[in-house]
Amino acid sequence: MPYTICLIRRNRKVLLINKEKPTWMGRWNGVGGKIEKGETPKQNILREIQEETTIQLHDVTYKGVVTWSVDHAYMGGMHLFDKELPINFTLQTPFKNKEGIVDWKDYDWVLHRENKGIADTLPHYFPIALKSAQPLNHHFVFEKGVITKYVTKIYDGMDS
Repeated sequence: MPYTICLIRRNRKVLLINKEKPTWMGRWNGVGGKIEKGETPKQNILREIQEETTIQLHDVTYKGVVTWSVDHAYMGGMHLFDKELPINFTLQTPFKNKEGIVDWKDYDWVLHRENKGIADTLPHYFPIALKSAQPLNHHFVFEKGVITKYVTKIYDGMDS
C-alpha cells in the first residue's frame, strides 16, 4: 500500500486539505501522501502531517486501511491513521501550501449527503473509523467513477 491518510481532529472538526493535484484534485480529503522508499507508513504520515500542516506529532493511532478497486481491478490503498488534538490546540486556517489549501471542517459538513466537495470515500469510512477500536479494512468498488460497493471488515494485516 503506497499511501497514507490521517484524520486529524479537534472539537468535532477535522483538518482537511484540498489538493491541487490528482487523485482527488479540487476535493477535500485527509492529510497524507505517498510513502517514500525506506519509510514505514507511520514515519510517512508523521512527515506528511508536518509538511502539509506544520503540526509536529510524535504519535498517531493506526486505524487500518482504505482500499479500492476500479472497474473490477484492484488498484491500491492507503494506511489510515487518526489523531485527536486537545480542544485548546490552535492552528490558524485556512492557509495554502505547495500541496493545496488546509482548513478545519465540521463533521456535519464532511458527512452531509449532498456534499460534492469531498473525496467520495471519506464520508463512508470517516464515522466508522472514529467509532472502531480496532483497525478496519474499508474497501470500495468503483465502476465508471462511481462507488457501487463499500465493505468494511476487521483488518487482518493483509492487503485486500
